[in-house]
Amino acid sequence: MLGLSPRKKKINVFRRIWLFLIIAGSLTIYGLVPTVSAQNNPRRIIEIRIEGRTVVAPTNTIKMNEGDLVELHWTSDEYVELHLHGYDMKLTVLPGKPGIMAFEAFASGRFPITSHAWGKGGHGHDAIMYFEVYPQ
Repeated sequence: MLGLSPRKKKINVFRRIWLFLIIAGSLTIYGLVPTVSAQNNPRRIIEIRIEGRTVVAPTNTIKMNEGDLVELHWTSDEYVELHLHGYDMKLTVLPGKPGIMAFEAFASGRFPITSHAWGKGGHGHDAIMYFEVYPQ
């Protein structure tokens, strides 16, 4: 700014401030877009039924997109402790009493849902199904 008249110095300062405000405003709006779009997504409810320590409905893989709002409604014919890996969600399902895992699919990948304990004396850590999330 050496050699500039006071008027031109003042214009340069205003240009810098204006540019800063435009960039800051754009970044603020961009940061709000995922939140707004997630609120506009309908909640996807999946009914999952376990019988004889096996998922009988739906298929063995649930597929979602990042940002989807998800409710997994679980029923089981015996006590089971479930764990959705990657999201670190745990749920105990009692026979005759449905359990619900509700969350936003924020991480993409393939995540196992495992049983950590079954009814009387059964312990397992095997995947009973998978939860797949695809990037948008």
